[in-house]
Amino acid sequence: MSPVDSTAPLLLAITLQSSCRAAGHEHGYPRLAVAQLQLLFYFALFPPENRPMHGVVLFLHGSGDHCRRYVFLYEHLCEAGYGVIAYDMVNHGASHCDSSKTRGHVRSFRHLVEDTNAFVTFAKQIIFPQVKALSGSQSPPLAAFWGGATVGMEMSMAWKLQATVIQALSMLVPTVRLVAPLDYEMLWRDPAYLEDFKADALATTEDITARTMQQTMSAMNRLMKDKRIEQPGSNFCKLRMLFLTGSEDHIADQGVTRQFFSRLANVDKNFAVFDGIFHCVFEDPERDEVVAYVLRWLRQ
Repeated sequence: MSPVDSTAPLLLAITLQSSCRAAGHEHGYPRLAVAQLQLLFYFALFPPENRPMHGVVLFLHGSGDHCRRYVFLYEHLCEAGYGVIAYDMVNHGASHCDSSKTRGHVRSFRHLVEDTNAFVTFAKQIIFPQVKALSGSQSPPLAAFWGGATVGMEMSMAWKLQATVIQALSMLVPTVRLVAPLDYEMLWRDPAYLEDFKADALATTEDITARTMQQTMSAMNRLMKDKRIEQPGSNFCKLRMLFLTGSEDHIADQGVTRQFFSRLANVDKNFAVFDGIFHCVFEDPERDEVVAYVLRWLRQ
C-alpha cells in the first residue's frame, strides 16, 4: 500500500487486488473468504486521519445490485466524518458467482445473513483496529438505515400466480429464471439511471430465479412474524431505526411497510417520506436531499 495521505479519505484492507484513485478518495478492491469457501468483494472508505470520525455505516445493496454503484453516497458520508464498509453479496457484483448464469441468484437468505455477520466480524477485527491506530480514535460504532424499505411488494397477477407454486419450483429448478423481473422503470424517475444500470456488467436485469423469489418471499414473511421486533429489550429494538421511502414508490407495498414500522418497539425510530421520489431513494434527481437527511439523522 502506498504511504498514507493525511488529507485524503483512507481505504484499509488486508489484501488489495487492485486499487484506483477518484475524486480525491482512495478505493481498493479486496476480497473476503467466507464459510461457503467463496470470495466476497468488499469496500471500505474512511475519513482522512487528521479529521475526527463519528461512526461507521454498514451499507448493504439490494437484489441484482452491487456496492460500488453507491460510491457517491460513501464519499458524502466520508466527507461528513463517517467511515463506510460495504460488500457484494454472493452471486452479485464482483463477488463469487456459482456460474456465469447465476448473477443475482440467492441460494439461501440465511447464507446472506451469515456472510454479513462474518463481514462485520472481519471489519471489527481487521479494519477498525487499523483505523484506530491511524486516526487515534476509538473503534467506531456501526450504523444502518433502510433506503427504499421493503417488507412486502406490490405484486402483479403473474407474480401472485407464481407465488402459489414457487416453493416447489425453487426445489425442482432453483436456478431457472422463471419469474418476470421488477418493472425497472418504477425504480428510478430519471430514465438515465435505468440506462446506466442496464449498461453495468456487474448488475442484472434478467428474470428472477425460482429460488431467489422463494427465498425473498420467505425472508419477508419471517421478518413480519418475528416477535422480537415488538420486544423492547431485544437487540433489534435497541437500534436506532430509519426508514427512507419515496412517495412514488410502487415497488414496495407501502401499507405493509408502514404496518411493520408501527409494530417496531424501537424507542428511536423514524419513517421519512420524500415527495416525488421513486423506490431507489439514493438515485433520484433529489438524492442530495435524501443524503442530507441521513447525515442529519446520523448526527443526532
